[in-house]
Amino acid sequence: MVGSVFKYKRLENQELLETIKRYIVQHGYSPTVRDLAKLTDTGVGTVHRHLNELIYGGYIKVEQPRRRVLRVVKDYD
Repeated sequence: MVGSVFKYKRLENQELLETIKRYIVQHGYSPTVRDLAKLTDTGVGTVHRHLNELIYGGYIKVEQPRRRVLRVVKDYD
């Protein structure tokens, strides 16, 4: 018997940043982590990890304690 087959997609920080920017332009507000997971075809944990990397890298800021307030601060070079 064969086990489950998983399709893993590699997510890059730059791709996530571009997805956030497009979503904000299109909708007028920032996406949730679940929105980003659907848009990038990855898992919520993967998106969360990359969001943390973008925050620590200074590319986005999160205005606490409100939801949907990701703000792009700078772009990748």
